[in-house]
Amino acid sequence: TSPSSMHRPLRIAIALGLAEPYAQHQDVFLGVRRYAREQRNWRYIVDECPGYNRRRRADLFKDYDGVVARAAPQMQRLLRRQGVHLVNTWYQHARRGLHGVYQDSHRMGEFVADHLIDRGFRRLSALFSGQSKATREAVASLQRRCNEAGVTFLSRRVPSLRITTRRDWLAIERYLTDWLGDLTPPVGLCLPEAAFSRLLINLCEARGWHVPQDVAIVSLNDNRMIAELPPQITCVESNYERVGYEAAALLDRLMGGERPPDEPIFVPPKGVSARQSTDYFAVDDAVVAEALRFVSGRLSEKLSVERIARKVAVSPRTLHLRFSAALGRPISDEIRRLRLAVAQRMLADPARRIADIAKRTGLGTGTAMSHIFRRELGISPKAYRQQVLGKRD
Repeated sequence: TSPSSMHRPLRIAIALGLAEPYAQHQDVFLGVRRYAREQRNWRYIVDECPGYNRRRRADLFKDYDGVVARAAPQMQRLLRRQGVHLVNTWYQHARRGLHGVYQDSHRMGEFVADHLIDRGFRRLSALFSGQSKATREAVASLQRRCNEAGVTFLSRRVPSLRITTRRDWLAIERYLTDWLGDLTPPVGLCLPEAAFSRLLINLCEARGWHVPQDVAIVSLNDNRMIAELPPQITCVESNYERVGYEAAALLDRLMGGERPPDEPIFVPPKGVSARQSTDYFAVDDAVVAEALRFVSGRLSEKLSVERIARKVAVSPRTLHLRFSAALGRPISDEIRRLRLAVAQRMLADPARRIADIAKRTGLGTGTAMSHIFRRELGISPKAYRQQVLGKRD
């Protein structure tokens, strides 16, 4: 029997650091709230200190049936001693034996690599702090993807990327300046935060480097307030609301007596939200680069060679020849490759219907997309999705 069907109201504490204006706090809460509203027997209470000072606190903040929290180790120990079910959403403090739902940081790194490689960049680099577990894993997966594709990769590890004082900001400015000194354009860069990406754009301009022609930039976190200032910054689009929803669903199962999963649940990000900072294809031929920019924004449309040739003011034959010279394949093959790459990224989001993905990527119907996947990749879209969402290496 689901605990939500019981007569006694279930008292759920939510401790997600809601005073912090970040998606891993706010959007996770939205997901938990959405699940809670679907239940008849849940009463959720925002309490950032569940399990602490129980003797001194009002009755409202005692005797919880379950907790969804960004749980630091002390909170984990307190709730375990009190016998309260806990689902953690703070990956930095994930540990063996702790029930948790987290965004898949490995997929974040893969998305960044695929996005930049799709745009022709053969040199990639990432700046990260060893203090962040999620960022370390994202960069490790980015590097693995680069190795598989034969792309040069350079990572720069710095002591800290936390900003609490003026000195912290000045230190990050020095890190970025030193990093740029080791790079050769054109290069695709990955940073953990949009705010650092914004600073990097200013430093590139000071060196006479243009974004995105010389330096393409992707942020692992999508702080839209910062990212959407011109020039807009490409970011990994998180799926934290889904993290919250799955965390609440897992808590519901635990309270109902179900056996917990052996491993944490990892939710893939939605994909890459492409903006101006990567709106460029790193090929030497300006006509091919312009054609690729035109194609990438219209994959859902019918794209004839004649239409593309008119857009870039050359003949269809000239376009064929220049594509073959620049990329080693005809334009039709490149369009199909781009559509497949986007479809593969979209399949990592379980909320997207296969038929909708086929339509948005110009691959036709779900059946037509399945034929293309089997021919090109040797696997169906459904099987590919299961593979991506399954157990990680």
